[in-house]
Amino acid sequence: MYEQFRRYFSSYPIISTKEIMRVIPSFDAKNLVYWQKKGYIQKLRNGFYVFNNTEWSEERLYRIANTLYSPSYISLESAFQFYNFIPEGVFSFHSVSTLKTNRFTTDIGTFQYKTIKRSLFFGYKLIEMNGIRFRMATLEKAILDYLYLNPHVNDLEHLRSLRWSKTELASLNQAELKDYQSLYNSPTINRKIELLKQYLDD
Repeated sequence: MYEQFRRYFSSYPIISTKEIMRVIPSFDAKNLVYWQKKGYIQKLRNGFYVFNNTEWSEERLYRIANTLYSPSYISLESAFQFYNFIPEGVFSFHSVSTLKTNRFTTDIGTFQYKTIKRSLFFGYKLIEMNGIRFRMATLEKAILDYLYLNPHVNDLEHLRSLRWSKTELASLNQAELKDYQSLYNSPTINRKIELLKQYLDD
């Protein structure tokens, strides 16, 4: 049974019980418990599994982050790393979601989700790498998400401490940034964008 299961789902970065029952309606869920004990698969959270002995590529982990807690998209520090916007590595997968703030610590990584309003759930694109698709914020939206979700970043000193790439800042799509900024309809965000311009000229 396991070999058949493996053939069906080997191309899936993450497997949900809902998808299992769709593909194999007669599937016995007790198999999942047994296969975990055998070390064939591991549970990331209720209803979601991955195969062990898998190469955990960046794109596979991004897709897992999207699926594990949905709707969500990669943003914040993880998007910054993706776009080479920060000098240091990021060892958790940061996303935003319309669901409540949550965190899942697993053997393959820590997946963190911050809540944003439904009206702010935009500004991401579908990226494909090595045949795997995932939702990733544009750099412009990731910056706005970060400023929105981190109220302590409220002066030039804080911005300097983040060490954001001025090269990448200078190449932002200003029209897109302005359009996104207007949708926040927030004087606080407007003030922080002005600080960002000061940081760029600093």
